[in-house]
Amino acid sequence: MKNSENFALNQWLSDYPENMSYEDILEIMRTEENTWKCEEISVWEAVENFTLDQVSEFIEDTKSAFERATKNMREVTA
Repeated sequence: MKNSENFALNQWLSDYPENMSYEDILEIMRTEENTWKCEEISVWEAVENFTLDQVSEFIEDTKSAFERATKNMREVTA
């Protein structure tokens, strides 16, 4: 798993299977049967009133922001 993916997951999830890929975690979260909760995945209290699909969007946005920020840092230090 990429650093940006790990960072994003940890910002929004308090627990998830460590042996599962980033893509698989998001796929499970976006499954209709897991609209509000999933046995293997727990969200932080701050977002427990959001659907898992919405939280998956927060995760994707956080991953993108992380990648933009670290790209900018690499360009400045190069």
